[in-house]
Amino acid sequence: MTVAALNATVYSAGGFARGYVDAVDRGDVSSALTLAGVEVTDDLDDSLLDVPSLGGLADVHQVSELELGDGTRTVTLGYTLDGVAGESQFVVREAGTRFGFFRQWSFAQSPTATIDVTPRNDPRFEVDGRRVTTTGGDVTTRFTVLAPSRFELSHDSTYLHAEPVEVSAASVSSTTAVAVDIRPRASFAEVLQTQLDSQLDRSCVTQKVLLPAGCPFGRQVDDRVIGEPAWSMVTHPTVAVVPSSTPGQWLVDEAPGTAHLVVEAQSLFDGRVYTIDEDVPFTVSYTMTIAPDDTLSFQ
Repeated sequence: MTVAALNATVYSAGGFARGYVDAVDRGDVSSALTLAGVEVTDDLDDSLLDVPSLGGLADVHQVSELELGDGTRTVTLGYTLDGVAGESQFVVREAGTRFGFFRQWSFAQSPTATIDVTPRNDPRFEVDGRRVTTTGGDVTTRFTVLAPSRFELSHDSTYLHAEPVEVSAASVSSTTAVAVDIRPRASFAEVLQTQLDSQLDRSCVTQKVLLPAGCPFGRQVDDRVIGEPAWSMVTHPTVAVVPSSTPGQWLVDEAPGTAHLVVEAQSLFDGRVYTIDEDVPFTVSYTMTIAPDDTLSFQ
């Protein structure tokens, strides 16, 4: 094949754009970033730049090539991404020659797109096994990605889980929004239930006072108490975890329970001695935050 033929195909502007697109699609991030002339920083919005695309491009073909008169030209490539037809326009310029014969090219505009990610209820999500922590749950963060590309986002931590969701940066300069719907695992409520039951059974009903310290139940008595109060649990509150109105917080909301009190008292009016033997209804409600290391904090 002659130099002229190679410059018109392999080393053409269109060939350069196709080489970049092929690198992105096969997940060769290092080559794709080099061809794109893009450097990855430590900024949050660059967190997905070096994540390999899931691929899915097919029928890649050149639609047009147009000289812009300022040393640059646009190359439009058509393709299907995961079965959906799309196009991208790449702006390139000549960047010298290779071996003195073959034309080289570079991108005059970065071949990138943006993805707006909203992790609901927790600031963390995963992509390609990498954990990304945003500034807060329910906060939308804009990420720069190579285009065209496709990713799968999810969440998997000790107490929380989100079903995987796919998002595509279908073309250069496009913006796509996606939400990661993070929900409590069943084991989250189970852990809290165990902790609450233990607190009630070991720290609360064992206190021989009318108002056990740090406990959700108690009983005021207007008369004189002449015996030690004896508490027992009739019904433990059943814990259910839901998102609170504050992003990043989780709520155990108004879980009812019943304790039982037995204590001897003496009337201040007539000196009569009697026994208080009754159920004492109560509710439990508290909020929790989950630290990046999955440590729970209660309020």
